[in-house]
Amino acid sequence: MRHIYIALILCIGLFSHIVYGKGILKILSWHGYTDTDIVSIFENNNNIDIEVTYVNNDKQLREKLDDRNQDYDLVALNSSELQRYIKLRKFIPIDISKIENSKWISNQFAPLSTNPEITFNGKIYGLPYTYSSMGIIYNADRVKSAPTSWQDFWSPEYHHKALGYDGGTHNVSLAALALKLPDPFQIPKSDDELIAKKLISLRENTLTFYRSLEEATELFNRFELSIMFANFGHQQVDSLKKTGANIEYTVPKEGALAWLDCWAILSTSKQTELAHRWIDFVLEPWVQLELTKRHGLQSPLNQFSKNDNKEKLIWLSPVESPEKREAMWDSVYSGKPLPKVMEHTKRTRQ
Repeated sequence: MRHIYIALILCIGLFSHIVYGKGILKILSWHGYTDTDIVSIFENNNNIDIEVTYVNNDKQLREKLDDRNQDYDLVALNSSELQRYIKLRKFIPIDISKIENSKWISNQFAPLSTNPEITFNGKIYGLPYTYSSMGIIYNADRVKSAPTSWQDFWSPEYHHKALGYDGGTHNVSLAALALKLPDPFQIPKSDDELIAKKLISLRENTLTFYRSLEEATELFNRFELSIMFANFGHQQVDSLKKTGANIEYTVPKEGALAWLDCWAILSTSKQTELAHRWIDFVLEPWVQLELTKRHGLQSPLNQFSKNDNKEKLIWLSPVESPEKREAMWDSVYSGKPLPKVMEHTKRTRQ
């Protein structure tokens, strides 16, 4: 009888743990956006657990979001991807009345309700978290004059002295900028072969291509490279300087692509109240200060916003076909010749 009593107590305890246990907030994020100690403070204040899944590029992010079994509550993504997924009804509007700290956001991004990067049909779907231009990092010991054009990545001067980024969406846009096409985000099919040729030349002139912030820093230093496409922006400047590298950052004459990363709440989330609290929490000035100090990220808050007016920024916009761009780049990167690249690209769903 005693054994039955103990078993009953254990079952009641297990049931109570399930019913009254901590809630879980599931976040899809980038490295540097969700530091463990800051996450712990939010967990303790709200008596919850947070599960963070990290991505290194937009392709990985799209794969995670497109997975039918995904169960994320929140995601950090750039405004271009935000607009794409809003149209796919992936996100819900944000109740701005619950984001008290939105009052600190710089005039560069406000009023939020009319910012086309984060709104759709008059509703706010994303809250700015950090942003950066994607310029050129160069080693000041090996490069005496700052690079002035994206065309430098195709220059014989930097043959196998350049480091690129392994991402089709942005590389196609860079090729378009170098070719002086009118819109780097909308490439007509008639220009696909022109872009493919340019990407093949980029592959041949570049030593290699990185996928993560950490890999970029390690490769740039180990191979004593001269220039690098800064996909992660000023965060990479900070990462390299912490290693003692004598580097500088510049925006070429054509301008630089620029991303605005936002927090968005998925339409499948079962923790929308907690998601709103998280967004408000990470916009607190002290959290944003840590973001800038630790990782060199730029803050959208008035207190910490840098003046980028002198830089020619080309804010990311939805592209004609992410699938086509990634297929083209994957073929180029794998070493295929132009006919095979075009054949593979044409077979891709667009």
